[in-house]
Amino acid sequence: MRAGGSARRIVRRYSCHVDVQGAPKRIRWQEVLLLAVVTAEAIAQAGLATSSIELWRAGLVLALGAALLPRHRHWRWLLPVLLVINAAAMSLSVLIIVTYCYATRSQNRLLTLLVALLAVASGSLPMALWMGLGPFIGLTGLVVVTLIVAASAATGMYTSTRRALLAQLQKRAEQAESGRAVAEDQARRAERTRIAREMHDIVAHKISLVALQAGALEVNPTLDREQVQQSAGLIRQTATTALSELREVLGVLRGDGEEAPLAPQPTWEDVRRLVTTSKDAGIAVDLFDFIDDPVPDPLARTAYRVVQEGLTNIHKHALHTKARVALIGEPGTELVIEVSNVLPKGFTTDLPGARMGLSGIETRVTHAGGTITSGPTDDGRFEVRAVIPWPTAT
Repeated sequence: MRAGGSARRIVRRYSCHVDVQGAPKRIRWQEVLLLAVVTAEAIAQAGLATSSIELWRAGLVLALGAALLPRHRHWRWLLPVLLVINAAAMSLSVLIIVTYCYATRSQNRLLTLLVALLAVASGSLPMALWMGLGPFIGLTGLVVVTLIVAASAATGMYTSTRRALLAQLQKRAEQAESGRAVAEDQARRAERTRIAREMHDIVAHKISLVALQAGALEVNPTLDREQVQQSAGLIRQTATTALSELREVLGVLRGDGEEAPLAPQPTWEDVRRLVTTSKDAGIAVDLFDFIDDPVPDPLARTAYRVVQEGLTNIHKHALHTKARVALIGEPGTELVIEVSNVLPKGFTTDLPGARMGLSGIETRVTHAGGTITSGPTDDGRFEVRAVIPWPTAT
């Protein structure tokens, strides 16, 4: 995190000076400074001029300064040409600026070296030939020009390397920001899916029970008053429980800054109670419980969701068929959960299906290291079968 933060701070500080490829951007104050330096040298040459040739050179220096302005776009051929022309103007500022600008833009070090040699030649040879200097002074001038060109080229190459590094850091920072945004979006999607599954698991089972109990009252008008009151009370109790659990889930979604009260997680006894509740609602379901050992709570919660989803689908789509729930296993082996019912013939339902219940329990079982299958069997039943590893107690 500290390294990433430092990189972002460097990028924010310097990225305004380079583009995405690391090339320098045109900055107004730098252009003004360049023109000011070249103009000052031209004025100095004009002030010391004793002949028309020296005045002509001062004017050529001004022209070279103006020609440096489009260097950002045409630097590959413009800067070497300016070095050649500068052999006539003999401007030290143009020599330094051109050498530095080429070194900052060229990624080819061989071309940079060749341009530096051209700068040395254009800066030293005309001085010795045209001004008629002696060998010693000419050699001294060559050494001085070489040192100046070398310093300008080295500074330009250092600047080019730093700009390339900053461009790379900028690209990495943008990729990191993009990757974090994608990860956050995926996390939000995963959380929405998880919440939707939780709401389905919590509410769908009890709402299907309410619809089942209300349907029983609707198709049995001959029930006596006591039976009607008993069924109505069961509907009220089931609906109240569903509403309470739904309110708890919505309280978590609101995120008011307070800890939402958490309902107790299902235990193994709640798995058995699911079958009892379905029997009370009028479903013909048998429980075959072959579990004698205590079931760990994480395993019990997974089993609870599997049985709950299986019974919910029976409430919706196989109301008038005979069902069974089988629980088999022991520590150190596997817990086998089977929820099945006889395939109904010609039965339809108006209860909507979210088509995510089986997907939800498949995810739960897979995360627990188990497998789950669902579909018709050879003996004319529809079966949901989950096999989950049951670790031994430590």
